[in-house]
Amino acid sequence: MRTSHIAIRKRIENEKLQITDEQLFASRAYAAYLTDLAEAATGRYKRHVTVRTYWDDSPEGDLAWTNNKTITINAGNSVTQSFPTRRLRADSLVGMNGHEIGHMLFTDFTMHKAYCEAFKAGRFYPNEPGCDLYDEEVALEELKQFIADKDDTAIHAVLSAALNIDNILEDIYIEARMCDAFPGTFRSGILLNSIRMMELVKPLAEQVANDYMGFSIMCNLILQYCRSGDINNLTDYKGEYLDKLVECTPVIDNAIYDDDSRVRYDASNVLVLKLWKYVKELIEKHREQKKNAADDDEAANALADLLGSQIAGGGMLPQGNGKPVKGKFKHDPNAMDEAKDTVQQVLAQDCGRIALEKTDSIDEGSNSGVTHNNDYTGAGYTSSVEDMNRILNAVAEEQAMLQYEDELTEELQAEADRINYGNAHKGTHVTINRMRDPDMRLADSYMKVSPPLLLLSKRVQSKLTDLLKDKRDGGKQTNLLMGRRINPRAFAQDDGKYFYNNRLPEEKMNLAVALLVDESGSMSGSDRITYARAASIVMYDFCRKLDIPVIVYGHTSYGEDVDMFAYAEFDAIDNKDAYRMMDMSARSGNRDGAALRYVAERLMTRDEETKLLILISDGQPASSGYYGTEAEADLRGIKREYTNKGVTMFSAAIGDDKENIERIYKDGFLDITDLQLLPMNLTRLISRYIKV
Repeated sequence: MRTSHIAIRKRIENEKLQITDEQLFASRAYAAYLTDLAEAATGRYKRHVTVRTYWDDSPEGDLAWTNNKTITINAGNSVTQSFPTRRLRADSLVGMNGHEIGHMLFTDFTMHKAYCEAFKAGRFYPNEPGCDLYDEEVALEELKQFIADKDDTAIHAVLSAALNIDNILEDIYIEARMCDAFPGTFRSGILLNSIRMMELVKPLAEQVANDYMGFSIMCNLILQYCRSGDINNLTDYKGEYLDKLVECTPVIDNAIYDDDSRVRYDASNVLVLKLWKYVKELIEKHREQKKNAADDDEAANALADLLGSQIAGGGMLPQGNGKPVKGKFKHDPNAMDEAKDTVQQVLAQDCGRIALEKTDSIDEGSNSGVTHNNDYTGAGYTSSVEDMNRILNAVAEEQAMLQYEDELTEELQAEADRINYGNAHKGTHVTINRMRDPDMRLADSYMKVSPPLLLLSKRVQSKLTDLLKDKRDGGKQTNLLMGRRINPRAFAQDDGKYFYNNRLPEEKMNLAVALLVDESGSMSGSDRITYARAASIVMYDFCRKLDIPVIVYGHTSYGEDVDMFAYAEFDAIDNKDAYRMMDMSARSGNRDGAALRYVAERLMTRDEETKLLILISDGQPASSGYYGTEAEADLRGIKREYTNKGVTMFSAAIGDDKENIERIYKDGFLDITDLQLLPMNLTRLISRYIKV
């Protein structure tokens, strides 16, 4: 299945037009892009991170999380997918990435762990909360009584409440730190998500009407206040929740941008007391859940799910270890406001704003609407757009390659079905297996084992440099006993070698090579399959570097049927054949005749004058109804047939059955006693045919 570079480019362009968000944002290319951004941000602090993306567009889908080593982002999350353009959705995912990087850099995970352990042990950390009001003193005594009674249900509910509050405060802090440290793409994405999250919070009256837990309502109000100073209050609601928020704001303002995490944990403890009425409702709700749950874990999950469904961006801090990076932070609200205005303008230009009425303050209502600024000229998103185009090209190329691979495999199978394998293989079905897209496991394995093998290939190549240069450039053959031209200067030598010829340039090698590897179960002995794999890698690289068309196949049999493994193909274009060879394994039986005939037929499709087929095997054929003298006769017949058709066959015997293999292949027998020399011997064999 030969194709042109132009045809591939057309295929890629067609794929670009059809790529979905899921294909793009859940791709390895996009995850690699986000990883590069994360590494650039964390590298200066000697932190290393990997980003993975996946797709879940259900309403319950998560946003993103980190374990302080890996960042996982749901590219199909509801916040990202609410934006109307792919550019904004891409910036949203960058913002999710930036948020989790913020946790990795600026969240004190060690203190978070200490806070949780202390609370479970019945202690306040860092300090017992102070009380400004009588209601708070009562709340503190009630909380202490729960601890003294070892009321696990109450303690778990209170800790969940405290951690949800702390997560809100911590999220705002780390986002402010990220916006200050990385004022480019990260800041834009973080603020973009922040604005949209606030727009997506249900209006206060709607939360009340939908029977939200009082604690959930207060968390949403605190979150809105922290992010923007505004709340969604479409109906101009006035009541206890707003009054309570006013009471909480001094504590929030004092803690939210402090570099010391202990200040925010102290604030969380105080806010639990100020919201005690709603925390007690949460405790009672958890008691009900526990009665209906099979065990404590199920009850805990039910509570987490409830809060997660009602609190915007609800959840608790990610788990991990380590201290935040060093550095002082001074929040500049003016700079943040200017950055938010810029992002708002971007949203307006992309028609992505969700028009909501917001209050100007926490106790007054208004209808501010949305203003469109038609004079806005951009916010420096050029690099982001360029990145997206580059990734889109990469994903389109990958999709085009996968489509091509599917078509190639279909064509190889069709070719296998057309071949007449002879009476010895009557009823045999040959299946062509070609790995569509080798995974990173195989790529990593190749990177580990290939360096010394590629060095070996390079050494053999270097010995042919001059010869190949002459073949490609043309040149003069001198000191010939016969020829078309006489060199007068050669008369002085008096050896009769007076002639020379001019050789025309050769654009390509007039040689095609096929390697067939026995993957029978016995190849596991003495690590033969490992040496065969190494030889395949060396030979493949050697041929590719010298522009020699090459295929590499493995074969095994199950009963009467044969499985062929197309590791390297003449017409492959994705440059992953080297990785495919890492899947070479010892499997079952070996029905050599059918496999040889198929690979020989693949060679016959080539125009090259010299066709070389090499079989690596550790013994005679051994398959259902195919062994002994009948199998030997079949192989001798196949060798004779294809020799007459211009295919030169060799069998590299690497097992204890060399005598029988020699009897079958005769002049095509290669005795490989030292398996470590197998790669060198095969490349030298090919070199002989280059010189012909």
